[in-house]
Amino acid sequence: MFKTPDYISNLKPYVPGKSIEELEREFGLTEIHKLASNENPLGHSPLANESMMKMINEINRYPDVGAVKLREKISEKFGIPFKNIAVGSGSEGIMANLLRCYLCEEDEMITSEATFIGFQVLARGRANKTHYVPMSKKTYKFDLNGILDRINTNTKMIYLCNPNNPTGTIITKKEFDEFHKQVPQGVMIILDEAYFEYADIHDEYPNSLFYRYDNVVTFRTFSKIYGIAGLRIGYAMGQEDIVTTLMKSKLPFEPNTLAQAAALGALDDDAFLNKSIELNNHGYEYFKRELAGLEIKGSLKLIPSYANFIMLDLFSEEKVNTVNETLLSRGVIIRPLKPFGLANCIRVTMGLMNENEAFIREFKKLL
Repeated sequence: MFKTPDYISNLKPYVPGKSIEELEREFGLTEIHKLASNENPLGHSPLANESMMKMINEINRYPDVGAVKLREKISEKFGIPFKNIAVGSGSEGIMANLLRCYLCEEDEMITSEATFIGFQVLARGRANKTHYVPMSKKTYKFDLNGILDRINTNTKMIYLCNPNNPTGTIITKKEFDEFHKQVPQGVMIILDEAYFEYADIHDEYPNSLFYRYDNVVTFRTFSKIYGIAGLRIGYAMGQEDIVTTLMKSKLPFEPNTLAQAAALGALDDDAFLNKSIELNNHGYEYFKRELAGLEIKGSLKLIPSYANFIMLDLFSEEKVNTVNETLLSRGVIIRPLKPFGLANCIRVTMGLMNENEAFIREFKKLL
C-alpha cells in the first residue's frame, strides 16, 4: 500500500553471528564458546557495573540529554575539548546520524570492499551513491591510492575502519599522512576506531587524536574492549560545528541512563583495560603459534591483526561452510565472512584461553 524506495526495498539487513541460545536449541549443547562477535571475553569492567547499579533506581527519569558528565570524562581522559565530543547509541548510531545530517542528493561516499558491514548497511540504506574500492587480496589492506582515484566533485565522505573489521589490518601513520595530504578539505574522512585500544600499543598505528584535522571525524565505542556492547553507547570526536550538528539532531534521550553510567565507570577502570589487552595479546600469540604449521602446509593464510580477532583465508567458500557448520555442531561459534564480501575467509575472536584452545582443537581436527 505504501511505496518504499528501491534502495530500502533491496536493502539486506545486518545479520549477526549465531547466538549461544540458538546453538543450544539447535544442537542441544551445554558447552558453547562464542568467538564470532569480537566481544570482550572478560565481560565488563567492575567499575562500570558499580556505576550502573548506582543509577538503577533512577531509570524512571529521562537520561541527561547532553550526556554532560560522560562528555566531560572523555574530554578529561583524552585531552579533547568538550565541544568536540558527541555521544550516541553506539558508534553506528552516531554514524547513521552523520550520514543523515550531511549527505545531500548528489553527494557520494567512498570506502573499501570488505570493510565493516554495519557501515555497508548504513550506506546502502541511503539513496546516495557509494563507491567500493577493491582491497588488496595479497595483504587484505585498503587500497588508499584506489580510494584517492575515486574522488570526484560529488565526493562528500570517505569511510575508513582502522583497524579494519573483519581483516584486522591497519592504515599506518605514514600511509595516513600521505593519504590525508591528497584528500580535498571539503571531503569528510570518517575514521572508525572501534578497536583503537587494541591497536594503540603498536607504534605504527595512527591514533587519530593526533590528527585533529578539520575534515576528520573519529568514531569510538564502548562495545569492544570496555565490554558493554549490550547497552549500545559510543562517541565521536570532530570539529565543533560537526559535533553541534550531531548533538542537536540525535534522538533526544540517547544514550540511555544505564549506558551513560556504565561508560563513566569503564573510563575509570585502567586495570580492566590493561587486563583485557594482556589477555588479547596472549590469545593472538597462541593462535599464531598453533596455526603456523597449517599455514606452512598451505591449508590457510593468517592475516596479521591489530584488533581482538584474527581473519583466516581458507581459500574456498566450500571449506569455510564445512568448517563453520562442523564447529557449530561442536559448540564453537565463529564468523564466516561471505556477508562482508570475503567468502573464502573466517573471523575468530580471541577469547579466554580455554575458548581459544577449544577452537584450535576442533579446527585442527577438521584440517
